[in-house]
Amino acid sequence: MLLDLREIIDVPGGKVSFDYEPDMKDIIGGSVIRVEEPVRATGKVTNSAGVLTFTADADIVCTCACARCLKEFEYPIHKLISVNLTEGGVGENPDGYFLQGDKIDATEIIVTETILGIDDRLLCSEDCAGLCQKCGVNLNEGKCDCKRDIDPRLEILSQLLEE
Repeated sequence: MLLDLREIIDVPGGKVSFDYEPDMKDIIGGSVIRVEEPVRATGKVTNSAGVLTFTADADIVCTCACARCLKEFEYPIHKLISVNLTEGGVGENPDGYFLQGDKIDATEIIVTETILGIDDRLLCSEDCAGLCQKCGVNLNEGKCDCKRDIDPRLEILSQLLEE
């Protein structure tokens, strides 16, 4: 969604508000499988003494695959975004986003800031046991029948337990 900021660029105290459903299909990768629709984003761009600030509040629900057991689970995200907008060229302000003329792409900012805030490896629960390395059984659902391999260097110690 392109926001037209022409009316507030030279007006300190001016603001442009928005409330829409951004297209978040680009947030796929890492543990994220898909983004559930609808996504809601509200916010505004304000001119405070000549500095344009983009603030947004986005509610997103992602379907993710657990990094240990591969089980799908829902991962809700409530993202608060606050970034500065600049008119300069590339390299002048690495912390801000650049205006496209007198417009800004709100979806680009929301998607980028959301992607930067999601871990690559998400877990379905903190105590997820994962999968058995031999047979692939989900260890959260029960134990497997696999016999544990003993490191050959430590095999002599297992004889102490037998006596």
